[in-house]
This record gives sequence, structure tokens and C-alpha cells, in this order.
Amino acid sequence: MRKLIGALKPVAYAVALLALAHPNLVPPVLGTLGLVAAAVFAVTGWVLANLSLTLTIGAGIVLARAFPNTARNATHWLFRALVASVAVVFPRTA
Repeated sequence: MRKLIGALKPVAYAVALLALAHPNLVPPVLGTLGLVAAAVFAVTGWVLANLSLTLTIGAGIVLARAFPNTARNATHWLFRALVASVAVVFPRTA
């Protein structure tokens, strides 16, 4: 890590000197760098979100094949929990 910081210090100094020498170029360069960083962030998030969804679906399929009755029991339990939670929020007044 120290080696990386040591390598980036001269680059930072050079960029700072260029910014002082050409102040009119700073806003467009920063805007471009910000746009590139936002694009990289958006693409990374999209890939990770789809990867997470794909792996979740795959894990569900593997678990359903490994334990065939468990999925049915879990679905039944989740449905009962949903009905119970709705009954707590909206009790019958009959």
C-alpha cells in the first residue's frame, strides 16, 4: 500500500502543477473524470445487482432440488405468516 501511495504522489503533484498552469482546463477535466467515475459506478452496480439476483435464483433452485419438501413447507409457512400479519393489521370487526 505504501508503494502505491508513493507512486501516486508524483502524479498528484504533476496534476496539481498542471491545474495551476492551466486553470481554464480544470472544470472540463473534472467534469469528464466525474462522468467516467459515475459510468464505472453505474455499470459496476448493475453487474453486481444482476449477479446477486442470478446467484439468489440459482441458490433457490439448488435448495429446492436438494430438499424437495422444504420449499413446499417454507411456502406454506410464509403464506401463514402473511395471513397472520394481515390479520393483525386489519382485524375483523364482525
